[in-house]
Amino acid sequence: MNPGVVSEEEVAARILADTVHYRTTLRKAAEEFFTKHPGLDYMRPIVRALGTGVARHFLLLDHGLSKLGYGPPSQSQKWMLARILAYEALMGKLKKSRAQRAAQKAGIRLADLEALREMGISGVVSGLSGQKRLSILYSMPQWILEEILRLEPPSPEKLLKTLNTDPARWIRISPWVDRAWLVRRLRANGVVVEPDPLLPGIARIISGAEKASRLEEHAKGFYVFQDKASSLVVYTGEPRGKTVVDVTAGPGSKITLAGWLGARHLVAGDLKPHRAVEVSKLAARTGVDHLIDVYQGDARQPPLRLKAADLVIVDPPCTDLGRLQYEPEIKMWLTRGDMAFYSRLQRTMLSRILAEAKPGARIVYSVCTITWRETVWVTRRVLEETPYASPVEPPIRIGVRVKGVPEAQLLLPHLHGTQGFSILLLEKK
Repeated sequence: MNPGVVSEEEVAARILADTVHYRTTLRKAAEEFFTKHPGLDYMRPIVRALGTGVARHFLLLDHGLSKLGYGPPSQSQKWMLARILAYEALMGKLKKSRAQRAAQKAGIRLADLEALREMGISGVVSGLSGQKRLSILYSMPQWILEEILRLEPPSPEKLLKTLNTDPARWIRISPWVDRAWLVRRLRANGVVVEPDPLLPGIARIISGAEKASRLEEHAKGFYVFQDKASSLVVYTGEPRGKTVVDVTAGPGSKITLAGWLGARHLVAGDLKPHRAVEVSKLAARTGVDHLIDVYQGDARQPPLRLKAADLVIVDPPCTDLGRLQYEPEIKMWLTRGDMAFYSRLQRTMLSRILAEAKPGARIVYSVCTITWRETVWVTRRVLEETPYASPVEPPIRIGVRVKGVPEAQLLLPHLHGTQGFSILLLEKK
């Protein structure tokens, strides 16, 4: 691809098609593309905005195009280009001066794009009602919507709307750093943070998030990025003075926080070797490498040192639907079969950990998702099959209670400014 010959819309369409085809993230697909085509690197900001916009609104765009007689939808690059043009038209961002060529490649008439602009979002969803309207309006596949609603979250439409917005950003501050000094230092560098009233050392970035990762203080490990919900997982386990094992530790956010909160000994494992390496690097940067042993292994075959653990963190692979604000493209390729696979994996991991843990040990089960099957279904089935485990009321409750497992807590972006997260504290009898 040569600069001047290809448009930002066409590049974004290519990256979107690769994202869905390879079931990856927009970030990874874009990185691979621009590495191969460095001459187009200047397009990154526009391409990122177009890709994210389409991922957040793809079902709405498909429905609008179908009203104009186009379709059926596909995952081809041509249809991705049609979605991009529809997105620009619907959001009032279409530049006719450069749209002609892209419209021809997408097989769409400019007059129809203008009709879509005039139709507006309200016109696209006119005639729809109930769950069908919610699914199209917020571009949430029907099966995902059903799973979310089954959890009975407060203000579900507000939740769906929030999932299509940019996320709040959080940091955690090293206990060896003067927090007041760091807050002032960050402000002097254009990063405004607000300390959290419930979790010491956790702060929300109010402005300047794009600068926060480039500061010297970040490189030195004075603070690291970690969502408040993810941090709450560790606070829930009360790690001070304990031997803590994280069986799915990569990239190390939770286990290193346990070190900052006073854990006596840390053990971190991950199935993927590169993730175990990431844990070691973060442990060194955060100053807890003297406390930690890192291994590569499968959580379904717990390490022998689990027998000595006072606290076990189980944060298994999941659909990641709680991260839709960060990666909206997930909902473009995720399937109900993926959810079923992950829920079986989670159930197996949690059951094995409970079986191997010593009596009196506590286990924190958490997943960064908001599906009923990966939260309530998993924990209820495990509790039914594991009479020697019982749920425990958490020491800090921030999230809402979950119907069916009242000791669990569900954190939601529209209520808590966090990722969607489910956390449950268990104790082995």
